[in-house]
Parts: sequence; C-alpha cells; structure tokens
Amino acid sequence: MMTEANLDALRERLRSLRRVIPPEQQRKAGERLLAMVRELECFRLSERLAFYLPTHGEASPEPLLAHALEQGKHCCLPRVLGAGAMEFIAYRSGDRLLKNSWGIPEPVSGEKIEPALLDLALVPLVGFSQDCKRLGNGKGYYDRVFAFRLESPDVANGKWDTAAKKPILLGLAHECQLLESLPVRDWDVPLDAVATPARIYWRGKDG
Repeated sequence: MMTEANLDALRERLRSLRRVIPPEQQRKAGERLLAMVRELECFRLSERLAFYLPTHGEASPEPLLAHALEQGKHCCLPRVLGAGAMEFIAYRSGDRLLKNSWGIPEPVSGEKIEPALLDLALVPLVGFSQDCKRLGNGKGYYDRVFAFRLESPDVANGKWDTAAKKPILLGLAHECQLLESLPVRDWDVPLDAVATPARIYWRGKDG
C-alpha cells in the first residue's frame, strides 16, 4: 500500500519532470491541446467552463481559455478559500488577477459560479493513470469541490454518458505524467478523460 510519504515523493518526481520541459515544447503542447480539445463534443457543446492558470510546468489550458472566450462561452477560474476550500469565479479577458499564497493568479472579484452548474471543467494534475485516476497536489481542493460527482453511479462503474454527468472533468497533462497505476481513496474523484499532446485517454474505454 502506498503511504502518504510515498505519494509526496512521487509528486515531487513528477513535478520535476514537468519543470524541465522547455518553454517552446510547452508552447507547442498548449497548441496541440487546443487543436484536440476544441473538436471534442463535450467542449463544443459546453456553455459554462472552468479553467485554471498553469504553474510549475503544468500543461497549459490558456490557448483553450482564449478560444472559449472568443467563442462567447462563460468561463471561470478557481479561487482558493480557507480550510482547503475552493470556488469558481467568472472570468473575462482583462479581468484583474492576483497571485494567491501558492503563487497562482486568481480573480480578485466576480460572479461566483456553482460547480454543479458547470458543463466542463479542465483540471490540473501532477500524475494520472490510463483509467483516468488523478494524482493532485495533495491539498484536496478539486476532490472537495467536485465531491458531488462521487454520488453518481456512472462515476463508480466507469460509464461514459455526457448527459448523466455534469460537469465533465477533463484533466490536462504531459505524457511524462502518465503512471501505470494509482491508489484509489474514498474521497478521490476520478476524471472522465485526460488529454495530453499525444492523445486523449477516456475512462472506461480501452485503447
């Protein structure tokens, strides 16, 4: 059984792999993610989307955010609260952002968007498995804010049904973050899919 100390060591190793990705490769990765994800039905049909701003070599959704804003979609960004809580705040191009205690820019003000009202959420991660289990930073923000997704039987049995699950949870990553397996804890919220510059992994689907 993997201990928390083992998980922390794994996180640091994966963060190190992300951080050494050259800027030009990061830029091309963002463009490739834009080209793939914008063609997905779950992206095209979504009206309310959550994004994040990348730090420490995370796969960047910024080209996708710019595209979504151009398309007139309602976009939001996470804002960290106390006691491990997080909320989503509506974001438009040019809105003021301020770095939080983790060094991540977040909205200073704006309309709060309830997570259950989102159609699609792009989720950062440290590592992932092919069946779309997610290893986060260990603070539990995303697991808490999307804990209601665990109540859906479709999540538990791995079915893919866009009509039954909102928001759809799509992780963004680099291929170097792919792991053979990850432990599952009761509070871990799985992703529906993970997109890398190389391919898209769908939970519950082989190949």
